[in-house]
Amino acid sequence: KDITCPATIQKHAIIMLSSLLLQDYIKWRGLLFYRFLAATVDEDETVSQLAENTLCGPLLSKQPDLLSSNFVEAIFVLNSCSVHPIYRAAAATGECDNIDIAGFDGIHLFGTKGRKKRLRAYYVMLSNMKDEEKVGIVARLAKEVLGSALEVTSGLSLACRSAVSTNAQKDIRSINVQKYESATNVLSDTFAVLTSPWCRVGRTSTGDENQDDNDHAGLSATTAQLAVVKGRLLSKISRKHLIETIVPILCNLKTVLESNRSALLKDLMIYLVEIFRRYKGEVKELLATDPSLLSELEFDMRQFEKKQKETPGKKNPKAHPV
Repeated sequence: KDITCPATIQKHAIIMLSSLLLQDYIKWRGLLFYRFLAATVDEDETVSQLAENTLCGPLLSKQPDLLSSNFVEAIFVLNSCSVHPIYRAAAATGECDNIDIAGFDGIHLFGTKGRKKRLRAYYVMLSNMKDEEKVGIVARLAKEVLGSALEVTSGLSLACRSAVSTNAQKDIRSINVQKYESATNVLSDTFAVLTSPWCRVGRTSTGDENQDDNDHAGLSATTAQLAVVKGRLLSKISRKHLIETIVPILCNLKTVLESNRSALLKDLMIYLVEIFRRYKGEVKELLATDPSLLSELEFDMRQFEKKQKETPGKKNPKAHPV
């Protein structure tokens, strides 16, 4: 086989780097993790499979929080949102004097063309996470991405404004267009992840929910019971956070997106409709003190669902293989 073949070189690099990482000869400095993650969605199937098996196998076993501790950062890095503090913090991982750290040069997963690969990368990570890690991921996405978008001083807030808005046009002219687009894609990807069933507590790696019997079949009765209780507790925690924290953020963000006629409104509504469909009673109870907002929300969701049905063939984006 031609050893100069790009795929062969990539596979040799994956094997060599993983071996060095496992033996602690090198560390996850800079954006090395995200370069490894990008390899899991390489166009060459043999490269992507090797990278995924290595990353989610021995490397994850060595560092159990490897995926969960880098998930939110991955959304910023894969979208090349380099001006955001989260990206800069990720790029500076392990930084010290006289030691070069890995960058992200030469990897292009940002923009519309790279969306399918980005969603696949998120799926690879989520499908190898425990429920408690997913709870933490959702909490971070709500606070550090959606919540940040509501802050006027945040770089993500500009993405909430439409390019047709006069004020937004002035703001966009003053910055690099790529920065505006990357911030927009960060928010769009975040909504896709949150809407995805793979981000839910109780979702197994096979895609099924509520599979307690199958998941714990090989465990002792006591251990299995504890696992079931833990799963139910995490589900309650997840639901409580969703209703009490995320829904208010979404309502505020919806107002901002509507006033600016932002294209992100569709992504938000897809997520909000999903929440309302699953937890209608809880959402109504939360908004009971603001009946006008509840009525407006119900009307908007009915209109949105009606519009979605009138435009068949456009499937909702999900963070899983497509």
